[in-house]
Amino acid sequence: MTIGLAVRTGASAFALVMAGAPAVAQAQASDASGGLEEIVVTAQRRTEKLQDTALSITAFSAADLADSGVGRVEDLAGMLPNVYLGPRDLRTSAIAIRGISADLNNPGLDQSVGVYVDGVYMGRGATINSNLFDLERVEVLRGPQGTLYGRNTVAGAVNFITRTPNDQTRLGATLSYGNHDAVRGNALASGPLAESLYGSVAVSVDRRDGLVRNSATNTRLDDIDSLGGRLTLLYKPNEIWDVTLRGDISRDRTHSGAFEIIDNGQFTGTPLADADPYDRIVAQSTNTTQNRDVYGGSAELNWHLGGGTLTAISALRGYKWTNVQDNDYTVLDLLDTGIRERQSQFSQEIRYASDPAQRFSYVVGGFYFYQRLKTRSIVYVGTDLGIYPTRETAVISADVDTNSFAGFGRAVYRLADTLNVVAGLRFTHEKKELDFSQIGDPFGVIAGTIAPRAIDRTDDKFTPSVSLEWRPQDALLAYATFSQGYKSGGFNVFSVTATDNAEYRPENVYNYEIGFKSEFLDHRLRVNGSAFYMDYRDLQQNQLIMSGGGIAQYQTSNAAKAHSKGIELEVAAAPVSGLQLTATYGYLDAKFKSYPNATPGGADYSGNRLPLAPRHSISGAVEWTAPVTEDYDIVVRGEATHRSRIYFASDNAYSDGSLILLNARVGFGPSDDVWRLSVWGRNLTNRDYAINRVGGAIVPGQVVQALGTPRTFGAELQVKF
Repeated sequence: MTIGLAVRTGASAFALVMAGAPAVAQAQASDASGGLEEIVVTAQRRTEKLQDTALSITAFSAADLADSGVGRVEDLAGMLPNVYLGPRDLRTSAIAIRGISADLNNPGLDQSVGVYVDGVYMGRGATINSNLFDLERVEVLRGPQGTLYGRNTVAGAVNFITRTPNDQTRLGATLSYGNHDAVRGNALASGPLAESLYGSVAVSVDRRDGLVRNSATNTRLDDIDSLGGRLTLLYKPNEIWDVTLRGDISRDRTHSGAFEIIDNGQFTGTPLADADPYDRIVAQSTNTTQNRDVYGGSAELNWHLGGGTLTAISALRGYKWTNVQDNDYTVLDLLDTGIRERQSQFSQEIRYASDPAQRFSYVVGGFYFYQRLKTRSIVYVGTDLGIYPTRETAVISADVDTNSFAGFGRAVYRLADTLNVVAGLRFTHEKKELDFSQIGDPFGVIAGTIAPRAIDRTDDKFTPSVSLEWRPQDALLAYATFSQGYKSGGFNVFSVTATDNAEYRPENVYNYEIGFKSEFLDHRLRVNGSAFYMDYRDLQQNQLIMSGGGIAQYQTSNAAKAHSKGIELEVAAAPVSGLQLTATYGYLDAKFKSYPNATPGGADYSGNRLPLAPRHSISGAVEWTAPVTEDYDIVVRGEATHRSRIYFASDNAYSDGSLILLNARVGFGPSDDVWRLSVWGRNLTNRDYAINRVGGAIVPGQVVQALGTPRTFGAELQVKF
């Protein structure tokens, strides 16, 4: 039998990364000859080797994810050049590629990085940061993907590809226990069910005590409590066609989202002050809460006909999310806020990919996406604010419906044996409809009452791409690309008034990029790199702004011009049998060239750096596998990641300095990987660092911060049957 949920549970020791060193791609398992194993990807809607894909892409195989102990999306943070992954948040799940991100606290704003699971576009960030289990690979594409991908991929795309069952029986489980009573486990069963029918079922649990204590309620905050499951059926009667059915469900019940006070503002020197912003102890009248339910299913048909493959993917998905947060961050009952969201979506993609071996090949298709997002934003006005004798509320109701249609095509013509010219075009038509109403608090002090309104907007756009691909030898590929990305306009749903639609304009990006893929020393050394310049017009930026009533609101505005330019390098090496070395480096210069009137007060952010865009990002890993006896191996792995200073908002008011994190893992088990026992540690030096800093919403002068995960450690057992 072949088996396994976590393929290899590699292990980790320390790796030094020299600042400015050439960058490094993720560790690849060595092939039988001791060289680097090639990963096969589908980033360009057809199956091809990673080294044959002429774009800036990093792929993690199942072995890579297991070796690094990756269990959630945030665990990939720091391992990708010019990519920032925001940890912990179950709703907005900030992903920034080359400095471009979208803060989805405004329900009317779409994400800038397209996220896809088995080819299905995830409409909102609330479906992203969940348990990762039973994956075949993860692909991260940098730069706009405006031709082949569904919606709004102006910064890049992330593809999660789950395992598909086949005629091999696989049984496996992984169980990890760590400090803070952290328990993470996965289990899988996969194999043939009947003639031509194959199935798999996988389940996951991820739990951890809270890292922050609320002394006022004696509750642990910033905890994890997640369950998930996935069912896959494949019917493959012959080599001509097959159908795959997938379904998944997950649940989170947490007190995540805690903020500590870093500047007490008006409360400085009073008993309400927080003396230590790094002690992970708060005193707040309300526990932060985030609960989430995610569910979905898809059907994928692949039919080989006419010298190519017809693919049709139909999907239904949805989620429910609720939160409550103390907005004064004290024991006083001043102001709390909460949001309730319910999202549902349907998507349909049909495409045909011709045989890539022909002199002229192409991919052509159509895409439809419908989303309904129902949002209820609630402000709880506490009695300690001195306005009302009892707790009162104000409620904004906003339902956003989106209909998006697109037709796309991409063609490759081989001018010569070593030279290809590639051209693509996508047309997108998108309509958004907003039903809005607002019920203010009794005296209208916090928010007034606004009669129901129905407004809509429509956007149309062509997004072209063209590139040259040159392969002077089998182990070297060079390319030059121009591409355009686009994101439709929308509404500031929390800022609509009786006379103001609170709209913002579409966002456009023009991307110029050159890059190369190369291998040396009989596939023992791999060096990939790219250089890019991205010119943004009307870049959509979301920020926290104080409203006229003194309440903070997230508002989206358009930066007239912004640019993002830099380089990315990835290197992987297998110099001797059993030793794997990887490193990555990203340099990023991402700024607003022109951003006047960035706020209702007329602030000018021209010249500021883009949020979540460190100038330098570096990572490195060393993995060494050595026999202990004839039948048993020890695997030692070490990782180091570095990023320079980041700013948390476009005003550049708050930032966090440079950061180095160290991870390690040591494993022991039989050479055939039937089982492996590992010990692991993350953030070994116990660095305190901020993952968000922002001005307080109600207390004048107050500044709060959310902290990243401290040192964690534990043991993991992986078994296969």
